[in-house]
Amino acid sequence: MTAQTASQHPPIASKASAEALLNHIGETMVALVQVFEDETRLVRAGKLAAAAELMPEKTNLASIYVRDIETMKLNAQFIKETLPELVEEMRAAHDSFRDILTRNLQVIATAQSVAEGLIRGAAEEASRRHDPRGYHANGRNAPAKVTTRPVMVSRSS
Repeated sequence: MTAQTASQHPPIASKASAEALLNHIGETMVALVQVFEDETRLVRAGKLAAAAELMPEKTNLASIYVRDIETMKLNAQFIKETLPELVEEMRAAHDSFRDILTRNLQVIATAQSVAEGLIRGAAEEASRRHDPRGYHANGRNAPAKVTTRPVMVSRSS
């Protein structure tokens, strides 16, 4: 442990402090689960702009969660010896938390894949030449001209 890490995460010296930390982690997980469920619901409903508005809250809660988990890891031995039953509850809660996070990530990945497919299809359609297909002087079909045009996507809409 470096001096900087030690100053950011002071050692936990009391049972009350350990319990407060684990309770805070639990509260943060509950808040994150609510955000994940809201985001999943909005993405499934196609309300991507509304889902994107949850990003600052999700980022803030995730940073709090990671900071608290780091503190817990640095004090794991003390916490495990002092509050073994609460540690087991926390492990069970983490299993559920991971399941919910996995579902959220699957929905987000599916939405991203669909969006990429739509953009790719729109780009292909926009790049097709809209000239009428005709015939050469010899009566054969003229080959379609292949041209590509750039497609711009605005994330603000």
